[in-house]
Amino acid sequence: MKKKQLAKLKKQFRPSFNNARALLFREMEKQAMAMYELPVTVGIKLETPNEMSIEFLGETTRDQIISVPLDEHFNLVVKRIQSSETGLLERFSRKLVNEFANYWGFTDESAVTSENAPTSAPKESPATEVEVEIEAAQDIEVPAAATESSFDEDSAFATFKEAITAFPKFEVIEHSDSVQVVEKTAKEERLLATISTSENNVFTIEPALERKYKLKLEVIPVIEAFAQSITPA
Repeated sequence: MKKKQLAKLKKQFRPSFNNARALLFREMEKQAMAMYELPVTVGIKLETPNEMSIEFLGETTRDQIISVPLDEHFNLVVKRIQSSETGLLERFSRKLVNEFANYWGFTDESAVTSENAPTSAPKESPATEVEVEIEAAQDIEVPAAATESSFDEDSAFATFKEAITAFPKFEVIEHSDSVQVVEKTAKEERLLATISTSENNVFTIEPALERKYKLKLEVIPVIEAFAQSITPA
């Protein structure tokens, strides 16, 4: 597969701005648990589309829900995530988690104390606006294409399937939470790769594909591009 073809595929797999933002929110929830064992839900409410709502799913003497105003700096970073800038999703989500974790008294990556133990039924409370420093992005160039997208999960899968089945004897098998790439021969069906459709950028390359020294250089980038386009539900 030529570089131009691969670049075209990656552009087709690029998520929309809203999907990239949702991906950031899910990563923040994941990082909050990994770094602080801090159970939160992150999202945007319809009545306040310019604010990020973060709800702590535990007991606290402070407000259960905080809201963070979102400015153009935030939007620029999301556009860079949309363009699959390497490592940015993890770095930016960790930065934001560190900021809001301080509000609930989590000042280091220690385990949750009994005071902050999660409960199954958090109390309702009005949202409190909290100032969270968002990484400045004025001087960072954002590709024009990052502001546009026609991403659709069905069309992304169709594009991926078309690219994979272009290789001789390669087929794509769809499951409820994953997609498999297999090679069908007269004697057997070999599993080459598995891509999660419920988690972003989670995939496994099997030894059978690794052994295809030349072919894997064309196939694996397509798998990686598709895996990066997955937006968790």
